[in-house]
Amino acid sequence: MASSKTGKPMAEGKSALERLKTLAPERREKLLAAATADFAERGFSGASLNAILKASEMSKGQAYYYIHDKADLYCAVIDRALARLSGRLDFARVVEAGDRAGFWNALNAAFEQLGALLIAEHETAALGRTIYEGQETERALEVPLGRLRTGAAILVAHGQRLGAIRTDMPQGLIIDMVFAAARALDRWFAENWDDLAPEEAQRINVQGLAMLQAMVAPDVSRPA
Repeated sequence: MASSKTGKPMAEGKSALERLKTLAPERREKLLAAATADFAERGFSGASLNAILKASEMSKGQAYYYIHDKADLYCAVIDRALARLSGRLDFARVVEAGDRAGFWNALNAAFEQLGALLIAEHETAALGRTIYEGQETERALEVPLGRLRTGAAILVAHGQRLGAIRTDMPQGLIIDMVFAAARALDRWFAENWDDLAPEEAQRINVQGLAMLQAMVAPDVSRPA
């Protein structure tokens, strides 16, 4: 069993978000809300663990029963934000699609939903932009980013079964290219979001998916 910085055993759970589930719901929400606000406003490097704990009325001794450090808390905040976004996007339609057109139409609808949510929810959008601060955030988010890549792999495999994604290249290479392209689009938005009108952000979001589709869709003009 892992120990906290106080030397006491930590709560059970591999991730901070799992460990925080053992905290009383109202106290957990107060901590995560304070952390979300601070990370969204100041970024990972500018956020203060001391300020977050003060705002949530939690001592360091109490906090270290659930988290290792600021990076661990940041990972929990991003994990929760991703789970909430995933629960509000209709990716089930993508997985349930029965043909090539249905696959891309459902994925396009999910991208439009995501764009609309980020336009409407400024704190969530600001939090998402912190992901690209640098190596510290990349290290802190290694596990959540790994799960996102796994999700991309599932979509690629399903798209291939439907004939929506090419099969003439190694699947692992296609997954790497899809994930890298999706992250490049996301990073661009993170760096340019403040200069974009909502309509332009949504247009680029949809066209970005169209570019990704053009990259991985099979060439239907060529014989199988």
